[in-house]
Amino acid sequence: MHMKKMVFLLAMASLSSAVGMAQDKSQGKIDYEVTLNVRASMKPDQQQYKDLVPEKVVNKEVLYFNGSKARLSRKDPDEITSDEGAKVKIVTNDGQIAVYSNGATGQSWSLREENGKKTLVSMGKGHKPMGKQVKQVDTAKVETGKRTREILGFTCREMVIKSKEMGEMTLWVTDALPLYAGPMGMVTDKGLVLGVENKKLSAIATAINYSPVSVSEVTIPEDIPVMEEGK
Repeated sequence: MHMKKMVFLLAMASLSSAVGMAQDKSQGKIDYEVTLNVRASMKPDQQQYKDLVPEKVVNKEVLYFNGSKARLSRKDPDEITSDEGAKVKIVTNDGQIAVYSNGATGQSWSLREENGKKTLVSMGKGHKPMGKQVKQVDTAKVETGKRTREILGFTCREMVIKSKEMGEMTLWVTDALPLYAGPMGMVTDKGLVLGVENKKLSAIATAINYSPVSVSEVTIPEDIPVMEEGK
């Protein structure tokens, strides 16, 4: 009798797992790990400080999504103290704390905070490889590569961007989700960016968690005026 009960409980547990797999995959969050190659990013006039800074700094970012809407939550890495005692603050986002995007319309917005004041900047529609890090977005050469890579169970296709500011950058993009978003403020009309490879930085999606995300959480705040990019 005891064995029968055990088998029954195991069968129920198995059934529960199967039911759990049929969860709502239209909303959730994606965790990214961003690695900044600090020394490789230093300009010629900064090389004298090369030994004072760490070779790499790892940062975390989270992308929240509901349907085709998404919000990337960003922050600069915390201040670190090098082995030599120097305090190092790495600035990567130029005050950008979030990026909102709408895969249905192709629009995106950058939320910035400076001295406690928040501003929303419309980045319009289309391809924005690295926000302000690629200043001449229209002159960046974009090519679709032939390689594919699997990240978190998604088959991603290769996209190569060549620009004067960042050199050659490989993005791994999937269209399995209706999102135009990615780490580090990236917005591309090719799909969702799950991986980035570049000499100065790299990023990889480390986990996806399908859990409830309210529409308001991925919609631009109504109480902040929207400015056009470049103004």
